[in-house]
Amino acid sequence: MNSKQILTLYFIFSAVFLIASLLHVKLVANIAKVSLIPLVFFNYYFYKNKLELIPMLLLIFCFLGDVFMLDFNRYTSRLYLVTFGIHHLVFALVCYRAIQDFNAKKLIFSALPVITLWFVYFNYSIKDIFGSQMGDLYPFVLAYSIVLSAFTIISLVNYFNNETKVNFYPVMVAVCFLIGDIIMAIDNYLFELFFFDFTVVVVKVIGYFFLLKFIKSYNFIRLY
Repeated sequence: MNSKQILTLYFIFSAVFLIASLLHVKLVANIAKVSLIPLVFFNYYFYKNKLELIPMLLLIFCFLGDVFMLDFNRYTSRLYLVTFGIHHLVFALVCYRAIQDFNAKKLIFSALPVITLWFVYFNYSIKDIFGSQMGDLYPFVLAYSIVLSAFTIISLVNYFNNETKVNFYPVMVAVCFLIGDIIMAIDNYLFELFFFDFTVVVVKVIGYFFLLKFIKSYNFIRLY
């Protein structure tokens, strides 16, 4: 089996994930969901014929995050936020190291405290919206949202610093996670809509696809 055949399997499992989620066939949806990252891994491995540390870290933490989402309770929700938070942090560091303009790096470094304070305030307002439903999960949500926001900003700076396809892929991954997490929070804490279920699945599939494109295209040797 080659990487193209595995990519075909990825889209088949993605379609099954979407249909099963919309029909609320939970077991089938869960099996399809946790199969996505292994398929990304095999596609990456058969394409490059080697394993690299950073791609493996990105894939492992995504896979663990999906596993913890299978039984979404107060304990596993923390693990979900921690594992995906580590994924975003690693990805943000990769994008930061890829920025060639030293002034852009200085700007990011000096702006991070202000960005962090703003998101603390922003998420405090969100706590007012979601109320007691968030409970003691709030510190984890706060830390996670800051890391994801930093990843999004740094990936954008990296792309505008060097507008190449490979630098565009992390932007798409970050945006997909951002959209998916916001919609999932609304769906879990405020009200449920069919559109939300559809969107969460679609952005996850798209995000993992661009993650695959990135780890296949990026030269990770330059980071060491």
